Amino acid sequence: MRKLLATATTAALLTAGLSPSAWAAAPDAPTDVQVAWDGNTIRVTWKDNGEANVIQEEYVDDGLVYRIATTTADQANELVMAARFLDRDRIRIKVTSRGAGQELSAAGASPLFDARIPVYPFVEDADLLADGSVRLKWRQPAVEDLTPNDPLDRPASEEYLGVKVGPAGSPTKEQISIPVGSTSFVVPARPRPWTISMYAGNEWRASFLHQDGNGPWHERVVNVGTAQTGISGVAAQVPYGDDLLIEASLTSSLGVNYFYSVQLQARPTSSAAWKTYGRFAGYSNDDPINTPIGSLGGRQYRIWVPGLKRVEQMYINLTPAASSSTKSSRTISNMIITRFESSRPKLGQITKLNVHVLPEIAMNAALQQWNGKQWRYVRAVPLKKGAAIVPIKATRRGTTTWRIATPPLTVSGLPVLLTTSKPFTLTVR
Repeated sequence: MRKLLATATTAALLTAGLSPSAWAAAPDAPTDVQVAWDGNTIRVTWKDNGEANVIQEEYVDDGLVYRIATTTADQANELVMAARFLDRDRIRIKVTSRGAGQELSAAGASPLFDARIPVYPFVEDADLLADGSVRLKWRQPAVEDLTPNDPLDRPASEEYLGVKVGPAGSPTKEQISIPVGSTSFVVPARPRPWTISMYAGNEWRASFLHQDGNGPWHERVVNVGTAQTGISGVAAQVPYGDDLLIEASLTSSLGVNYFYSVQLQARPTSSAAWKTYGRFAGYSNDDPINTPIGSLGGRQYRIWVPGLKRVEQMYINLTPAASSSTKSSRTISNMIITRFESSRPKLGQITKLNVHVLPEIAMNAALQQWNGKQWRYVRAVPLKKGAAIVPIKATRRGTTTWRIATPPLTVSGLPVLLTTSKPFTLTVR
């Protein structure tokens, strides 16, 4: 009994001097907390006994609670708020009443709802088609609805998906809608260079770009660029077998030092199909690329750059095929050796005419002599595999000037022009 008396006495001392309101009971918890769309905003309503209120949003699975607003006792039991929740599955609005002495009631809660937005579409592949359009393929996993038929669900038709296209570097982009649920689409051609990015969203907002931890960005932009190539070093006439020192220049709107494959192509006539004779590699917007080829007959030449496709973490870069202008080069026989051995015989001696010509095929060359006014045909010089050594008797003293002429040829379907050697002399003592 003494122990009970002491406890009661202590309680009496502790409560002495406190106002009656400090011991007022906490208000009843608000009831019938409801959430509903009000246009593009959210209207929260509840019932209470006329107290002031504290309104909070709770993310059940994350354990997060944020104060949204407070109301006074004379305000209506409603709150109109922006639809700006986190992208979460189970959310509810909690309303607490506050008594005159600041006592807080238990919370009344709305039904659970979600504020999930569509997954940002990730472009997996893109191809530049022949007409300049771009075929896109992407993935966009569906979002599972963990609160089906919640009070803030709206028709699926309010979800949207599309692409934004426009000039590279321009903030102004055209938006093209795509049926929700699609995983591929052909974007019509635009003047190059241009870019393509995707967007998606629903009643809550558009999906936004972010990283998963240190993982890749969800967005992958498609850049459709330009490429130009030029050709130089195509000599108008080249001896058979000598190199044409052709060079290719390459520029691209994708930037400096973009790696490209380059092809040197040739054809015998303008009506023939192009054929690739050399494959080379080089960087755009850099030094010229050497693309040499042997002169094996008269041909037309061009540089051909196949279309480029480069897939990177954040970009898919595309450029169309590009061709240089056409340059022509003729081929003449290559006079390797045309001389007398020796070139200073005595009268009556036999000297040797030594001839070696490319192409190394059988042909009848001609030995010609200068008579002071014109070149005169002297004799035929049959060549076997492009070569001949012909005995010549020195029959007249003095110095004479000679040359070798080869006829027009066709070698492997390519023309080699009539060709004359440089003049050479024979001095008979």
